[in-house]
Amino acid sequence: MITKKKEVINKKKILLVTDLLIGRGGMENVTSQVISALNKSGEFEAGFFVINSGETTHSKSWLENVVLFESVCALRNKKVKNFIHTLRLLFFIRKYKPEHIITLNTIPNLMAHRAIKYSAHKAILSTWMHLPPKDRYRPHYLLLADHHFSISNEIKNQLVELGINNNNVDVVFNPVNKSSKTILRPEQLRILYIGRIHFERQKQLKDLFDALARVSVDWTLDIIGDGEDLTECQSYTQRLGISDQVTWHGWKNDPWEYVENNIKEVTCLVMTSNFEGFPLVLLEAVSRGIYCVTSDCISGPSEIIENNINGQLYPQNDIIELSKIIATLGNGLRLPEHALIKESIGKFYEDAYMNNFKNILNNIAEGKDE
Repeated sequence: MITKKKEVINKKKILLVTDLLIGRGGMENVTSQVISALNKSGEFEAGFFVINSGETTHSKSWLENVVLFESVCALRNKKVKNFIHTLRLLFFIRKYKPEHIITLNTIPNLMAHRAIKYSAHKAILSTWMHLPPKDRYRPHYLLLADHHFSISNEIKNQLVELGINNNNVDVVFNPVNKSSKTILRPEQLRILYIGRIHFERQKQLKDLFDALARVSVDWTLDIIGDGEDLTECQSYTQRLGISDQVTWHGWKNDPWEYVENNIKEVTCLVMTSNFEGFPLVLLEAVSRGIYCVTSDCISGPSEIIENNINGQLYPQNDIIELSKIIATLGNGLRLPEHALIKESIGKFYEDAYMNNFKNILNNIAEGKDE
């Protein structure tokens, strides 16, 4: 009796190197989503090497089932601590033998570069920055990588300005799951915000409150999220006399499930950020048919929003223009059909995104072997 041997598939090993993150951002969701999709493909094996230096984290749910190794070191001396992390990464690379290492920040990229060099293992080193690199700590460390994934064209431009070859940067954007749910619209203007609570800084909620204080039509605002500026934001809405129209829902592990079951109807989602990487919350909203109003900040909104199709852009920090847009929505502006809004981001849905991401990984590997 002749038995056929099972075909052995040599999966390409992908190692993502990251700091321990706060656990409640789009970066965490995107990277864990991509790792899961790569592992399901049957072609790749992927996971995290986590650098844990004692940073504050509110949730590790994004790391469930995708961590290959966590290097924990809480020494006070930063140089010694980073040396220990690098040494552990070096030994892990020797053991795991990844074909491709992807780093999510500048210091992890420096560590990975050194670990690859002294491990005597050949691996491609890529970066995958989720915020504009120009303002990161020591951005020149990114020059040590062979290749770069960029989540927006603006981030690609900043990488090129740092001195990176344009041909070594691939724009991949961010993926979003295609939602079967549609969030309907209420008769009265109901505004939604989902994200960290920053009075100013990145999320700039002060602009939203100032704009709403100028709007004379009836409106309500639902805020899902938390942060260190929560008390300041709540006090500010009281000073403006709009606190009765604002509902603070707090942080939710699955904000969209909460919206579907509790808020149920939304006129628009508003984002007033000073900067972003590639805001996943806009994609998540649009995938549910929600019209989005957002600042035209660096980077990402202008690559997601098509004016009067799935939302509107306004000049960053222009509260007058923001208030006019919101007032127009409250005065009965006829918004596009939900289906049209959903279809506007077809290239960002996970299947199309992962096909592109995997093709890039394979092309880089083939280029290395030539």
